[in-house]
Formats: sequence, C-alpha cells, structure tokens
Amino acid sequence: MQRNGASRSGNGKAKVKPRAPQWASWATGLTSVGVALAPWLSGSVSIGARPVAPTDTLGALLWSADMPLMGAFLVSLLVFAGFLIAAWNAEMWRLPVGRFLLPFAALVLWLGLSTVVMQSGWSGLLRTVQWLSGLMAVLSLTATARRGAAAWLATTPIIISASLLGLRGCAEYLINALGGVPNWRVFASFFNPNLLAGYFVMSAPLTLGLLLMAGRELPDARRRVYTALITVGLWLQLSALALTASRLGMLSMAGAAAAFMAWAGAWKLLSREFLMRIGLVGVLLVGVFWLSTPATQRLTPQAAAQDVHSGAFRVETWKGAARAALAHPLMGVGTGAFEWQYPRYAQVGYTRAAHNTYLELAAESGLPALLLLGAMGVGWLMRAAQRELPPDPARPAPRVADWRPMRVGILAAVVGAALHNAVDSDLQAFANLITLCALLGLGIALAPDGVFTIPIRAIERRGTALVITLTLTTALASFGLGEWYAHQGRYEMLVSHAPQAAELYSLARRFDASNPDYLMDSGELYYALGRRETALELMQRSVRLKPSPRNLYRLGLYYERENDLSKAREHYQAALERDPHSLPALLKLARLAQPDESQPRLTDAARRFYERMIEIQNSPYGRVRAIPEMVETAYGFAHLALARDYRAQGERMRAQGHYEAALQVFRNYREVTYPFNLAGRALGLYNAERERQILSAHLQTLSDLAALYEAQGRAQDAVALREEYSRLSSE
Repeated sequence: MQRNGASRSGNGKAKVKPRAPQWASWATGLTSVGVALAPWLSGSVSIGARPVAPTDTLGALLWSADMPLMGAFLVSLLVFAGFLIAAWNAEMWRLPVGRFLLPFAALVLWLGLSTVVMQSGWSGLLRTVQWLSGLMAVLSLTATARRGAAAWLATTPIIISASLLGLRGCAEYLINALGGVPNWRVFASFFNPNLLAGYFVMSAPLTLGLLLMAGRELPDARRRVYTALITVGLWLQLSALALTASRLGMLSMAGAAAAFMAWAGAWKLLSREFLMRIGLVGVLLVGVFWLSTPATQRLTPQAAAQDVHSGAFRVETWKGAARAALAHPLMGVGTGAFEWQYPRYAQVGYTRAAHNTYLELAAESGLPALLLLGAMGVGWLMRAAQRELPPDPARPAPRVADWRPMRVGILAAVVGAALHNAVDSDLQAFANLITLCALLGLGIALAPDGVFTIPIRAIERRGTALVITLTLTTALASFGLGEWYAHQGRYEMLVSHAPQAAELYSLARRFDASNPDYLMDSGELYYALGRRETALELMQRSVRLKPSPRNLYRLGLYYERENDLSKAREHYQAALERDPHSLPALLKLARLAQPDESQPRLTDAARRFYERMIEIQNSPYGRVRAIPEMVETAYGFAHLALARDYRAQGERMRAQGHYEAALQVFRNYREVTYPFNLAGRALGLYNAERERQILSAHLQTLSDLAALYEAQGRAQDAVALREEYSRLSSE
C-alpha cells in the first residue's frame, strides 16, 4: 500500500522512498553523457574546412575534435534524446523558476532576431542553435535531476570525463617534453589552451563539491576508495590547467576556489579530512609547477614583462569590441558576425574573438542581449545560492543526504566560468557552452524552490518536444554532415585530386547550402577545373552571405586573374573598407596603382598605399598582436618598394633605411614563420607561389642593399649580404 509518495517495508516501520522511474534515469543519463562527451568531441571551434583524409575522419571526430560541428551534433543528439524521453513520460513538468528561464529564453530569441535583422546568416544561425541546445540541456536536467540517484547520475559522468581529459593533458605534455619541446602548452581536444583552461575552471570546482560530499555522506567502507579516486581526478584536472600555462585561467580558478571555500565555510561544511586532501592536492600541484616549463615560465616576472603584449592586446581588443557594441547598441553587428565586423573597430592586430564573452555578446547581438544575460545570471544566483537547513540528524531512518556540498561545487564552478568569460570567449567552444548550461540546470534542480511544477497534457508535451527536437536535430545534422564532407574535400584539394574534391564539396553544400566557406572553397575548386562562370557565381554568393575582408579579397584575386582589374580593385577596396588595416588589400591596391612593376619610381597613388602600410607597421596595430611570432611580409614588400623609389630619386640614405627594414622583416619571416608554414603543408598553410614571391623580394633586397654598401665602401657588409644571397639562392 502506498501513501503520499512513500511505501512501507515488510516490517511496517522504516519508510522507503520509491525509486525514480526508469525513464527519468535514462533521460538524466543520456543528457549527462552528452555533456561529458562534449569536451572530447566539440572543444574546438569552426574555422572553415580543415583537411582530413577520408581514412582519418573518425580519429578527427573522436580524438582531435577537428570536426566540432559534427561533434556538437552528436552531443546535442544525446541531450535531445534525454529531453524527448522526459517530455514523453513526465506528467508534471519541472521548469526552472521564471526569473532564470524567461531571460534565458528571451536571450535565445534575441540572438535569433539579431541574426535575421543584421543578416549574419550561417554564423548567426549556428550560434543561435547552439544556445538553444544549451537551453534544452537546462530543461532536461531540471525536469529529471533530483536529489538522490539522479543527481549522482547527472554529475558523475561529467567529473569522470574531466578527470580523463586532465590525464590526457598531462600525457600530452610528457610526450612533447620527452620529444624535445619542454615549453609545450597543452590543448587536448580544444581549439587553444585558454579554452581548455576555461573548461577546467568549471569542472574542478564541481569535483571539489563531489569530494566534499563523498567525505561527508559515504559510509566508511566506501569513503576511502571513492575520496581517493576523486582526489586523483581533481589533481589531474588542476595539473592539466597548470600545463595550459593560462595565467588568467589559473587566476579564475583561484577565484572559484575562494568562492567555494567561502560558501562552504559559511554553510559550515568544511572538515579536517577534506582540508587535508586539498592540502595534498596543493602539494602535488606545486610539484607540477616545479617540473613543468610552461607553467613556471609564464608565472615569472621576466615572462610577464616579455609577454606584456598579451595583456595589452586583450585590453585593446576589449576597447574595440566596446566600440562595436556602442556603434550598434540595439541589435549589434549580427549574431556570430564578430569575426568580419570587428576589424573596422580594431586598433590592434587581427583576432577572431573578443577575448571577453560579455563584450562579444554585446558587440554581436546588442546591449539588450548583455542585459538579458545579466538578468539570467542574477535570477539563477538568487535561487542557486539560497540557504537551506541541514538535514536533522535525529530524524529516523532512512538518513537524508546533505546536498549542500554539491551545490557549493556548482556555485563555485559557475563563478569560475563567469570570471574566465570576462577574459576570454569561452562560449565560442560548444563544449564550454553546453557544460555551463548543464551546471546552470543542476544548480537550479538541486536548489530549494529552484523549479516549479506544472501539469502539461501529453499531446502538448510530446508534440512540442517532437517539433523542437526534430528542428534542432535537422539544423545540427546539416552543419555536421556538411563539415564531414567538406573536411574530406579540403584534403583532396591539397593532394590535387580535383574531381574527388568537387564531388565531396558538392555533398557538403547539399547538406549545408548556406555555409559561405564551402561556397568559396567550391568556387576556387571549380575555377581550377576551368568552370569559371560557375566558380565566380559561387564565390559571389559566398561574399553576399559573409562579406568578410578575407572573402572580398579572395574574390578580387580571381577577378584579377580574369584580367577584370576594375572589379578586382573594387573588391580590394571593399575589403579595405571592412578592415582599414588589411595589408593584403593595401598591397594589391598599391600594385594595381603601379602599371609597370619594373619601374622603380612609384606613382603617387602607389606611394600612398605603401606609406599607409608602414604607418600601420609603426602603429599599435602592427606592434600589438595576438601571435607576435607570425611575421607580416607585407611590411617587407612595402619597405622594398619605397627603398627602390628613393634610390631612383637619388635619396640613398632614405633608401638604405627602407632596405634594412625590409631585410629585417624577411629575415624574421625566414627564421620564425617560414618553418611553421612549411611544417603546416598538410593543413594548407604553405603556398608555393607566395613563398617564391617572398624569396624573390628577399633576394632583391639583399642584392640592392649590397650594392649600396659597396658604394659606401662597406665591403665587408656587402660580402656578408652576397653570401646570404648565395645561400638563399641554393635553397
């Protein structure tokens, strides 16, 4: 006999709560497994087609995350399956409190509205669908995760996955250190070390919460084993975080740890055993810092002084993002359009992201989007941080577990995410977005009065869930399948298998017809096959969908090949309007303004373009860059052209200054960037024609400067330059 949701055991004394229905376990398990797999499958970000051999596609998907769109599809498929199971079976739906759910839903709608109004196309649609997937994860977990077995099922896979990812990061460092690269920064399956650090900043506090709860709640027979395993997992995560050498990541983790200790202390949860385990992890972590080169190098004052450009770059990028947000305060520049809209507001080097999620959101989707995100955060915190009384120890059996330690872990994890998103664009990686949404859902599900329950008729629940699931699944499947074939097509292009590449790109466009990168790549491929009208039509469509400086420049190149110089100049000029610092466009416009390249005397128009390039080189844009090791040879070409012009005018000293500046650029390129491009031949980083042009300019600079030195009586310097000339010529 059952009464009030409880049943009596055979002796008629002890009350036993009924087990959760099996469908709830399946829904929670599928959702949590999907979130746990996210860092392995979708830690990277989509930057267009990457070359992946057909035989390596599974490895690229399951290990290196070179297919982030397909990975996001597989992760979301598990989340949607959990959501659909819950909607199909739950007679009473548990929804997050309105002060959190309503701003979240409004934010997603605003992202979509910005996409439509500002016409950001494919990129905006992708970003909106990914946020919708995060919302589905929140709804699925709040509907099914309750205190008890369901909560363990929701958190354990995420922590196990993060610990294994930490082990992978440590192994990655050891392999590279033993291979002769002791200063390697670990990536694991993420786009860069900073995004990996952002993930561990969320997972490590959650693991701390599990460790604290296991030490308080598990019986003595199992406590030692489980707490030891959790301690090892925590150490692996923090060690991998240290090996990312992300100073701001470690600082964010320190903030999350401080929040954890503050909440745990205020709620009187700390114990001597827990503090001893944390101390042990700290001692082992000091050993990792002591033995690892990247962590120690990045934390020294000397390294901080050498890497001052990194902080300056971030600050100036934030200023540029703020300028973009203030220029378009209502709708932003378009959801997902930061990459190609930001350059006109930039004062420092190129970047794909704002390195600040909040400024990037405001720039892309307007200030209302940022306000909705803030309202969502405040609404969540008001419920997730709500105090509760601990269970009464005098209560008769069965004992009620105290879930406050896990709540503290979730709170600290979200605080860590909030801190790190202020210094990096973590949510660009789907793995970080879906993990944060899972934490938000768990925080609400485990909080007192975090959800409200409403009855929904079966036909309404199932019909709505089917429509949402099928719509999102179709969208994500098109992204993923298009990426699957485009990556293979890119590989076939690199190995000069044009017919096979054309077929694969055709399949990619069939699944993802509005992807501008696939259209541009297909256009270039058809141009190589001689189908020029089709090629130009595809490239024009790509530019209409994504009018980025790079796409405009690439289309201008093909008009130039067709000898349509007026259209080529028009597209180079359009690229320059989008990005006033576009060195490739400036170089092309300068050359088009100089009808006879063999003539050293420059036209007035050409001289203005070259002088503008030197002005950029000497400005903060040229000095403060995200990757200072990547040398811009366009500056060398500009110095060489001006040097020849001054030499022709008889101004030898000014000519010598530009020759020496050009030589420094070409030498730096040869030493730093050229080996990188050569090693990246398989990724399409090596352009043989471009390298020949750079080498030719380098040789001309050596020859002309040697002649000037000889005229000045500097025979020894001239001989050294001619020896360098001979060495480069033989290479």
